[in-house]
Amino acid sequence: MNEFEKMMEQAVEASHYSKNQKVKGKIVKITDDKVYVDIGQKVEAILSKQEAEGYKEGDEIEAVFIGKRDKDGYFILSRKGFVMKDKVKKLKEAFENRQKVKVMVVSKEEKGYIVDIEGIKGFMPFSESGTKRDETLPEGYTFEGYIVKFEERKGNPNVVISRKEALKEELNAEKEKYLSFLQQGQKVIGKVEKITDKVAVISIDNVVYGILPKSELSWDKNKKFEDVLKVGDSIELVIKEIKDKKPIFSLKALEPNPWDKFDKNVGDVVEAAVKEINRFGVIVDVDGVEGFIYNREISHFDYMKAKKNLKVGDKVKAKIIELDKENRKLKLSIKALQENPVEKFLKENPVGSVIEAKVKDVKQKVAFIDIGEIEGIVKLEDATDNKNIKSISSVLKEGKVYKFKVLGVEKDKILLGMKQLLEEEWNEFISKYKVGDVVKGKVKKLIEKGAIVDLGENIEGFIPVSEIALERINIPSDKLELHQEVEAKIIKIDPESKKITLSIKQILLEEEKRKKEEEKRKAEEEAKRKLLEKLASKEGKQPEGEGLGTLGDILKKKLLEKG
Repeated sequence: MNEFEKMMEQAVEASHYSKNQKVKGKIVKITDDKVYVDIGQKVEAILSKQEAEGYKEGDEIEAVFIGKRDKDGYFILSRKGFVMKDKVKKLKEAFENRQKVKVMVVSKEEKGYIVDIEGIKGFMPFSESGTKRDETLPEGYTFEGYIVKFEERKGNPNVVISRKEALKEELNAEKEKYLSFLQQGQKVIGKVEKITDKVAVISIDNVVYGILPKSELSWDKNKKFEDVLKVGDSIELVIKEIKDKKPIFSLKALEPNPWDKFDKNVGDVVEAAVKEINRFGVIVDVDGVEGFIYNREISHFDYMKAKKNLKVGDKVKAKIIELDKENRKLKLSIKALQENPVEKFLKENPVGSVIEAKVKDVKQKVAFIDIGEIEGIVKLEDATDNKNIKSISSVLKEGKVYKFKVLGVEKDKILLGMKQLLEEEWNEFISKYKVGDVVKGKVKKLIEKGAIVDLGENIEGFIPVSEIALERINIPSDKLELHQEVEAKIIKIDPESKKITLSIKQILLEEEKRKKEEEKRKAEEEAKRKLLEKLASKEGKQPEGEGLGTLGDILKKKLLEKG
């Protein structure tokens, strides 16, 4: 075929396609840099291999007819528009199917990185970069990541990449691999990542993270994390268990178990060291084993007071009252070694005995008495028989010392009485004194109607204002003062109300009567003496002496002599 014929054939072939026309063909050959495509009509065209990436011989392919030939005479095809479309489609499929894509860092910006995802620009925020605070990804750095946001738009799509998600996935895969090799009871080397009050966070090769609870730090529960660990330490631990794909570590599993050698039994008396004092009681150490003394086992009664006398480090004697080696529980008692204070008190002060004690608190119907280690109580009905008294404060005063009779026990308190003691003292008083007797006392209280006098032994008497003086007075203080010692006559005793009425006036009246009688006697004596002197002078005799009788006797005698 001559040159002209060739030109005619090519013109005929070209006449089937127009410039920029989309054509479809079949790949018939692929070389190092070109792809040969049969586009029909006995026409072969060529395509740059870069524009046919992912295709193979025999695949159908779509391209644009350029209308030009290369140096070898082949029509040239272009897939530039189709390449971008294919890339966008591929990224969309990767987003929808959660498939990894290859990414390259282009540049670092204010809020993240500009990246290239297989020829399409995208963005990766710092929060999705998976880097540490001071770490920066260099330009050109390549990695695999996930598309976490994809929006199609004119030109390039809006694509957001996450490296963190891919790293997390890789780490989880590596973690699963690690966990498959870890077993309960296995010894491992871990790194201390973080310490809190209750746990320490431990990592194994920065892949598997678990916790070391405070309870697994040591058999000595007083030990704190800061006593044993610091962040960054590499330590040997034992895997106690794996829970929710997280290992629970133990350090105390590497220590000898003090329970294994604990040979004490219930009832044994031991020396215990105080380790901690809390609101429930006292934690103690007995030969390396932790025990507990509940508040109620510290003292028979006032455990708060006894508890205040204890401090960490103190050694105390205690009795084992409960022991459960299987569940590692040890309970002790201090009070079990002490005599019950109530029983001790009653031995020293049996029911019916009399004590002296100070009133420490007074309520409406009960008073609390200080009797040392324990407390005594006096109820209103045991303080007085007077039904008119509604408050015990009328009988007992806080801070004052009184005599009480021991009546018995009520719960953990000694029951005391005053009226029982007063009754005995009253009976004793009225056996010694009766109406008409004179008693001595001290003015205890002055009221409008009279004076209350303390007669001793808890006995009081009352002097009405009308019985204080001979003359009429308005108020007792006109004649009496507080604490003044007085003598008074008992003018009335009321056994039912146990009231004694006294009178100073009666004593004064008696004294006045005696005084008048004495004056009368002296007057008669003087008259007798004068009469005798007169008679004697008439007879010229001196009286032989006094004591010859009354004046009437002398006159009677003289008359008889004359007769």
